[in-house]
Amino acid sequence: MADIFKPEDLVIAKDDVPTVSMGPYRAQWVEWAGHAMAFEVVPKGFPPGGDLAFEGLPDELCQCPHWGYMIKGKGLLRLADGRELEINGGDLYYCPPGHKLFAIEDFENIEFNPAPEAQKTMEAFAANIAKAEAKG
Repeated sequence: MADIFKPEDLVIAKDDVPTVSMGPYRAQWVEWAGHAMAFEVVPKGFPPGGDLAFEGLPDELCQCPHWGYMIKGKGLLRLADGRELEINGGDLYYCPPGHKLFAIEDFENIEFNPAPEAQKTMEAFAANIAKAEAKG
């Protein structure tokens, strides 16, 4: 994934934020003061390759915490301790370090993340998704 977009101004129209893609995933990422905000559109079945998308991350889990709001759709949050939680449209959520998030249905969300951890995680994720897509 390219670097997270860093606007020069403190306010920017959502339509002016570049869109990044990883396979069928689409998002607009913005960074201010070391924090990243993402508007994500995630298709059912994402990520391609399932668990393989997390390879190379510590414990093969996402270590970036996320604070979010699920606008619509449904996700499955799997925690390091084995618990699984559904996140539904209208839910506020927190994903602690040591998790995996899967799209049970197409979903749209807004997330807030520490930017350095988000960048590192998304780079690994993007590389793994590209490998999964190359395998077909």
